[in-house]
Amino acid sequence: GREWAELMKELIDADFTPKTGINVKMNVLPSSQLEAGSINVLMLSIISGKAPDVAIGVSSQSPVEFAIREAVLDLTQFEDFPTVKERFLPGIITPYEYLGGVYALPETMNFTVLFYRKDIMSELGLPIPETWDELYNYVLPVLYQNHMEFSPPMVNTGNPMEGYAAFLYQHGGEFYTQDRMKSALDTPEAYRAFKEFTELFTNYGIPVEANFFNRMRTGVMPMGIGDFSLYIKLSVAAPELLGRWGIAPIPGHRREDGTIDRSTMSPGAQAIMIMSQTEMPEESWEFVKWWTSAEVQADFGKEIEALMGPQARWNTANLEAFKQLPWHRDDIKVIEAQWPWIKEPPVVLGGYFTSRHIKNAYTRV
Repeated sequence: GREWAELMKELIDADFTPKTGINVKMNVLPSSQLEAGSINVLMLSIISGKAPDVAIGVSSQSPVEFAIREAVLDLTQFEDFPTVKERFLPGIITPYEYLGGVYALPETMNFTVLFYRKDIMSELGLPIPETWDELYNYVLPVLYQNHMEFSPPMVNTGNPMEGYAAFLYQHGGEFYTQDRMKSALDTPEAYRAFKEFTELFTNYGIPVEANFFNRMRTGVMPMGIGDFSLYIKLSVAAPELLGRWGIAPIPGHRREDGTIDRSTMSPGAQAIMIMSQTEMPEESWEFVKWWTSAEVQADFGKEIEALMGPQARWNTANLEAFKQLPWHRDDIKVIEAQWPWIKEPPVVLGGYFTSRHIKNAYTRV
């Protein structure tokens, strides 16, 4: 958005340029003009040899697509990359890795948690489920007896791969083999995960499609799994529910050692990458380090929210900066507890076949 870009340019002119002596020229484009896989401004600039030095706000699926075509720099070539990498969750770096290199850094990150209506759960005497078994055996029967529903992961996005990912990872499976050259969905772990995921709908009657936000407001769907966007919607667009809803870590599977595996996929992040045509790689790296630093990300997040309100909450990927934003004290504890379980699938050549076949199999079931 233009407001975001104007604030970013103000920070650059007031902080980055005076500190480094590096001037920055910004161009603001629609996000669709920064993706791989279609004819757009960024692709045409690369082809014409006039690519920008740095691209910001790129979807998490694009850096590897550009890396395959040698259009972006491998950031591991910079000596202080290991230190900079520590600013982020290890699990959200995975989509930017290709053949041992890392071709972008995360700018924002999503989170996936369990949302619930405090008032309705209290009225029904229901506990917050720690595992999927507790959900199946104790929560769902009571909800159904009271003509209520549960919202599973992916019900709002319509992408079965997102819902399946949580079960796959919690069962110890992976989407691809370790060398990322073959699918790993033919393993026993993947089959058990797919069976459990689809049985949510065939055995337990959970709705395949629903507007979780609206149904949570009315109380028809007082519990379900959602992400950052749902959190903002409930905070801003449902004032009548103030103090009546909360979040908790998502249900998981109990391991043999007694711990609960709550692994999940949290897609939707944006990234920043350096284009390989740049004649100023060191200066570009200085800019990337500055923009992704805790101080700058926290200042940017606070300023944009002060300017536009809580609906503009900046879901920065910098862990230190994320904790400095005005989250509710109880909510940030839950989000932090879910952080270690975020696990993103790698981006591989032809990876779009994975989501396509998962959706086809899910639809047939």
